[in-house]
Amino acid sequence: MFDADEFRSALSQFATGVTVITTLDEEGQPHSMTANAFSSICLDPPTILVCVAHGTHTHGYVENTGRFGVNILKQQQQELGAYFAKRPEDRTDDVEYHYSESEDGVPVLDDSLVFFRCEVLGSHVYGDHTIYVGAVKELRRNESGAPLMFYDSRWYNPAEE
Repeated sequence: MFDADEFRSALSQFATGVTVITTLDEEGQPHSMTANAFSSICLDPPTILVCVAHGTHTHGYVENTGRFGVNILKQQQQELGAYFAKRPEDRTDDVEYHYSESEDGVPVLDDSLVFFRCEVLGSHVYGDHTIYVGAVKELRRNESGAPLMFYDSRWYNPAEE
């Protein structure tokens, strides 16, 4: 058998891209959270999934709004990835970022590599997370830059290896 630390360590051997999930809080203000539990599901219709922990603010906001954005970060946005990985009350750094709005008001993290605006099609509670299936309703691409990656519990740039 294995414990949670060993399982976490094994999972760290899978290199992932880094995303920031965006939604609106109960006052209609932008809210963001770093996540790497993101995947495409199918092309027709365009569908993706994200996994959000129940203990996060994001979980409650997505439950309330029924929509979210996924912003794929560029290597130059590592500081944002680290910033939004913290709980909102722990974000004391002076990090500069800007949002624009999608067609229905979902925050778009400016200068991200790709943005997907999604409506929740369904959800599945498993353990301490909810898996949200999202219908992609809007897509924005920024053709410049390489993706920010995470591997072995650290930021990863294969070009530097």
